[in-house]
Amino acid sequence: MDANTLLVVSAVLAASAGAGAGLLAGRLMNLPRLLGIGLALVSAGGAGALAWFIVGHDVVPRQAFDRARADAEALPEVRILKASYPEAYGRLQASLTLIQDKRLGEVGVRQQVRSIATATMLANARKATDANVVRLMQLRRDKARALGEKSVAWCYDFTRGARLTFDPDAVVDAALLERERAVTTDILTQTAREPVLNAAGAKADDYTLKSRIDQYYEVELRDQVASRVQSTFPEADRKVIVMLTGRKVSIDDPARQGLLCRYSIALLDETLKLSADKAAMVYRLNMGKGL
Repeated sequence: MDANTLLVVSAVLAASAGAGAGLLAGRLMNLPRLLGIGLALVSAGGAGALAWFIVGHDVVPRQAFDRARADAEALPEVRILKASYPEAYGRLQASLTLIQDKRLGEVGVRQQVRSIATATMLANARKATDANVVRLMQLRRDKARALGEKSVAWCYDFTRGARLTFDPDAVVDAALLERERAVTTDILTQTAREPVLNAAGAKADDYTLKSRIDQYYEVELRDQVASRVQSTFPEADRKVIVMLTGRKVSIDDPARQGLLCRYSIALLDETLKLSADKAAMVYRLNMGKGL
């Protein structure tokens, strides 16, 4: 039974029961016939309205949430979480259980899926192939631009990896959101099945002399890219960028938020001019900064 039908049926049944109760009460109180009918009508209206409110504000939203939660199990990103990232999948289920009584419906489910799938993907992105890292860079640049056109605060929060206080589905183009889901799913799948180990910019516990030398030149290239980008900004802006880049403290000044948003986008643009292997290396080194 769909939501509208359930609302109508519940209200009609409650109204009928209310009318019957009103008529019975009128007879028991020996009320005149017209007063008894009036009492029945009032009872019917009250019972119907109460049923409409309860069903519309509790039963229907709960059903919508439960249906959306069940449907989410078929999403590619949820399937790969369940198959290869059991801890993240467990967090998703726990978060959905936590919000099931908040009447958030499909939007609530979608937000939790995106949040946990994205966080899990970013936590494993250093093990992505160069090609997948480049796709991720392009996606994040384009999404930052799209958000910046709506609000510099949104762009700023997104590029620094903060928890978003808005629903991206409501402000970002649907095609971009589908692209984001595809990139997220592909990277989750690839890093689970064929992770790239000790990739440039993401070496793990390798303290050989060659590794140290390689890392020096990797960091040097990363810093050169940042310097080139900073040189395109006025001196006063460069000082602000150097002072604020990488800070964990939230900035509320819209002017500075806009500046850091533009810098993050420019940094991605400049990095993407490199060959795929070098671009991926630089991006892996920058991941800790929220990019």
